[in-house]
Parts: sequence; structure tokens; C-alpha cells
Amino acid sequence: MREENSGKRLAEDDAKDPKRPRVEDLPELETRTYVPQRILGRGSFGLVYQARISETGETVAIKSIKTKALAERAFQQLNGEKDREVQILKELHGHPNIVCLHHAFLSDVGKSEPKLNLVLEFLSDTLHRVLKHYNAQSKSMDHYYVRLYQYQLMRGLGFVHGKGIVHIDIKPQNLLLDGGSHTLKICDFGTARRLAHGKPGAAYACSRYYRAPELILGCTNYSTAVDLWSAGCVFAEMFIGQPLFTGGDGIDQLIEIIKVLGTPNEQELQAMNPNYPAYQFTPSLMAIPWDKVLRHTAPRDATDLLDQMLRYSPAARTCPLHTLLHRFFSVLRTDDRPEHRSLFTFRPEELDWATSQQKEMLTPRWMGSK
Repeated sequence: MREENSGKRLAEDDAKDPKRPRVEDLPELETRTYVPQRILGRGSFGLVYQARISETGETVAIKSIKTKALAERAFQQLNGEKDREVQILKELHGHPNIVCLHHAFLSDVGKSEPKLNLVLEFLSDTLHRVLKHYNAQSKSMDHYYVRLYQYQLMRGLGFVHGKGIVHIDIKPQNLLLDGGSHTLKICDFGTARRLAHGKPGAAYACSRYYRAPELILGCTNYSTAVDLWSAGCVFAEMFIGQPLFTGGDGIDQLIEIIKVLGTPNEQELQAMNPNYPAYQFTPSLMAIPWDKVLRHTAPRDATDLLDQMLRYSPAARTCPLHTLLHRFFSVLRTDDRPEHRSLFTFRPEELDWATSQQKEMLTPRWMGSK
């Protein structure tokens, strides 16, 4: 009965807005445990929708993947084989800045295109929607929230990269936010992959505005540094309210990057893609100061951190957990409000790389006094 009422309300909403995806577009579930409520987004893989668990009333997000091959791999997983996204989410389970996978199941089994459904925790917002809200009000994000969100993004990436995994599609749309606690969680590991020596990846990866220059130049032997570039673009966007580099296509994207970072030299080109043919970019452009790029909206320590993240050479980009030590985040460590405790409650494996001094710097003294 509750399912019928939910469907009736959704049908009424669809009638009001003909452009909105219809309730009929929701996937047919094999189980009635999950009651579809509304579509949250759709892409080439399928769609993501909000649902309610009938038994508990809990709200979840379900990513329904329509690709037959993925569904078949999920079925094979029951016989010992593994689906990549499911396995990655299982391995990352429990980190406060990674979306949690609750369950995975198949629907439409026996039909022409079965679906793999990932049941994920539901968060009320995304960084993309929050930025749109600020823009609609002609306001900029408070620096406190820029610090808070960027810190959590880098901590999450540090954990992902520590597992030898690269996300490849970091962007505001894939950063979930809890409106109450302001917790940020990385989601959508559909394009994520485990790095393997000598195993090339797809060069055409990552959403264009957040695509690292080595990907634009066709590098297939890339590293986790592609995520650092994307995270730097997100960082800048929180200050200026819009994407930093907005090229119309791949080549235009590189031109937009050059306009800001200046013309890459021969060593930087080799660092991005050793197989890229020798090329002389003309005219030669000088880099623009980051303070000017960010329209004088960011403090000096923020522009310094951004400069360390957005560099042509992948190896020159500061790794996630080293960015946590940057003075830009010092304010968070000196503010002993209770909600900050979770920022510094590290899992042991998160700090395997750190020296005793670095561990002491990362964990505020007030953590041990409360």
C-alpha cells in the first residue's frame, strides 16, 4: 500500500514537469524491500535513484547499472569472480569520507538486459548543488566550509590512493554532502581502477573540466596524480563558484589550462607523456598568479596549496595526505568543536606513511583531552 502511495505522488510530480524522468523509468526491482521514490541522476551507465527500505524506513540511494556485461559479472561474482566497482567499495568500506555500499543485487534476471543494483548510503546533497545554490544567491562559499570540504576530500583520496586505487572522475557532482554534519563523501567509483604496473588505462577518462593535462595529451600510463589535479580544480571552484578550466573540447581544455599555468616546457611535456612527440607551443605564455586567477577571493595559504596541486608534472603535485599538513588546514586543528573530532580520528592504515612528528601534527592535542 505504501508503495502505491509513493508511486502515485511521483506520478503527480511527473505530470507537473514533463521534462522530469518518469516513474516508469525506474528499474523494476526483483525484491520489494526497496521502494523507489525519486530519480537523483542518470548517466550512460543507467541511473541513480532514492529509495526507502520498507522494513526499516531508512533512505538509501540505488545505483542501477543497465550494462549487461556488468550485470553478468556481478552474477559471476556469486561463483567466485569479482565486479570491480563492488569490490573497490568493499575494500574502502568504513572510511568516513567514502560512500558506503550496503548491498548489491541483480534485477531483471532472465530479461534481455539485467541490471546490477548497488545500494548505497544516502546523503542529502552534492557539492555541485551547494555551489549552484551559492551562485543563485550571488554569494561565495565561506572559507571555513572550503577548508572543511577540501580537507575531507583530500583525506578520502589519501585512503583511496593508499589502496593503490585511482578514482579518475573527481568532480563536484561526485562529492556527496550531508547537510547537517557537513560530512563530505566521495562517490561513483564506476571508472575507478586499481593501478597495475605496465597495465595501461583509458586516456579518455575523467570529466573534461577536471581532466588532468596528461590525460588530454593521451597518456595511458597515468598515476593517482590525475585525482590530485581534479581535486585542485574542485578546490579552486569552491572559491570562484564555477569550474576553473572550461574548454569546449579536449584541445581547447588544454589551451585554457595553458592560459593560466603558462606554456609547459619540454621537461613538463615529457613528465606528462613520455611518448608525446616533441612540440613547441607558440606563443609562449607566462603563468598568471593564483591570487588573480581566484579573483582575490582566497587567502594566501589557499593559493599556495593550489599551486602545489595544479602542476603540469604529475610527480610534482602534492599527495593527498601531505596536503593535510598544509597550513591552510591549521585552523581546523585549532578549533576544538565536537564535530571536528571525526576529522582527526584516523584509521591506523591511513597514517602508515607518516613519521611520528607528522602524526603528532595531524592529530590535535585537544583530541586526547576530551
